Amino acid sequence: MRIFRNMFEAWRTYPNAVVALGKFDAIHRGHKRVLRLAVRKAKAFKTFCLVVTFDPSAEQYLRLYPSRPVLTMAERIALLGKLGVDGVVLLPFDKKLACLSPEAFAKDVLALQLKPMAVCVGEDFCFGKNRAGRVATLQELGPELGFLVYPVPLLSAGGEKISATRIRTLLERGRKAEAEALLGRKLRSAPV
Repeated sequence: MRIFRNMFEAWRTYPNAVVALGKFDAIHRGHKRVLRLAVRKAKAFKTFCLVVTFDPSAEQYLRLYPSRPVLTMAERIALLGKLGVDGVVLLPFDKKLACLSPEAFAKDVLALQLKPMAVCVGEDFCFGKNRAGRVATLQELGPELGFLVYPVPLLSAGGEKISATRIRTLLERGRKAEAEALLGRKLRSAPV
């Protein structure tokens, strides 16, 4: 698996890829649904699977979370490799990216730099300035920009959606077994 910090280099190495786009900050059971769909679609289209994630994340850049993330970037990359992706693009969330409209992100970042065949996202994915873009926005823009969009339904447990925030809260409260159930794997030690 290759790691990229340059979108053009990722495109040159893996042209026409299926992209799983998101934070993937915990690689929980819901994230795995998105990633597995991207891997399946890449195999079906006889192409590559790329993960595009953010390093630093929006939360880190904006300093929204005082606690440690559920996974370090090295842990995230190791887990992504086990799920069968071909490459990971680490897109820096910075002032320039934060100011892009949803349309500019879809066109300038995805379509012009990465040129994906398809994009897989969780159905609650938000993007662009002030998180104004939603999955419907991406579905509307994708076909005119040359890529398909596959939204993946959210996964819930106990009547509540599975999220990194929920997992982080459980770990902060010492409820490791419940967090592991949402992650779908054992933790070596509580990261929070």
